[in-house]
Amino acid sequence: MRTGKLREAAAQQEKNGSFAVFNQANITYFTNFSGATALLIPEAGEATLYVSGTNYQQAKAEVKGFNVELIKRGESVLQKIAGQTKAKLYVDTLPIETWRALAVAVGGKEKLEPVFEIFRTLRAVKDQEEISLIREACRMADAGMKAASEMIRPGVTQKEIAAEAEYAMRKAGSDGVAFETIVSTGECCAYPHGTNFEKTISEGDFVTVDLGAKNMFYCSDITRTFIAGKATEKQTQIYEAVQRAHQRAFDKIAAGVAAQKVDYAGWRVIDKAGYGGYFVHNLGHGVGIEVHEAPVLSPESKDILQAGMVVTDEPGIYLPGYGGVRIEDTVLVTETGAEKLTKSSYSP
Repeated sequence: MRTGKLREAAAQQEKNGSFAVFNQANITYFTNFSGATALLIPEAGEATLYVSGTNYQQAKAEVKGFNVELIKRGESVLQKIAGQTKAKLYVDTLPIETWRALAVAVGGKEKLEPVFEIFRTLRAVKDQEEISLIREACRMADAGMKAASEMIRPGVTQKEIAAEAEYAMRKAGSDGVAFETIVSTGECCAYPHGTNFEKTISEGDFVTVDLGAKNMFYCSDITRTFIAGKATEKQTQIYEAVQRAHQRAFDKIAAGVAAQKVDYAGWRVIDKAGYGGYFVHNLGHGVGIEVHEAPVLSPESKDILQAGMVVTDEPGIYLPGYGGVRIEDTVLVTETGAEKLTKSSYSP
């Protein structure tokens, strides 16, 4: 079980005690359940999942390998956790007021220690089950991108493209969207996350589609940029620069490589093309239960890529008042290189 991995990681850092998990993604990582209030992982023995009445019966039916305890009306989960804690309590993340209340419940703030980095590191490297789930989520996302590409023509609204893409992902088996689908056209393509669902495609527009599917809690993430009609010379130049940057970064991805070096590899291509100041975000991020998680592929990143990490490769050029291009794939890091898990065509 993944709780065993947590205990091993904690032991290596000489952190002896219990772990209180409140972050919903972290709870899901350990239990494959969404909707619990907290998870207590003791130094030894069975972990306890605390669930309110709304989700209690579902948790009892679905959660295996954990003690599932009901939080009754008027009961405090913090008091329940404190009552089960004899030594130091390590916590992933909490709002400051809740942290203060938990400190009082356990008998003093010196008995609490934040250890979010342990959870971040643990979740960054996926096991085979997680990789299989993400691989399927990527297949579903590809189905959505295919449907979107078939909708791109003058007169179609961004809302219509998003609707068809999400429907296609659902038909392919998706449990839902990994994030709100982004469809941008024309000048709006200069906004990396900008969309106006009422906007209609015009002849010659760039059209950027950024979407992701969800499969048993695990996400995928893909972006393609299309052209509604014949590309101009400038559009072709911008698109090809981003495509080269995307491939250069992908070629750099492998176990043991510094994440910031992958970011630089992509940025350098765009900079040489004359658009370095218009690549306004990081090259990529980890993908898992959350669509944005560790590692981070940025100029400041201290992360070192490891086999089993799943990341995005998503360079872009964004020209205010004109438009922009982003190309993104979800990528599995391997010992010798990388594998693209999203496989949609790159043709604009």
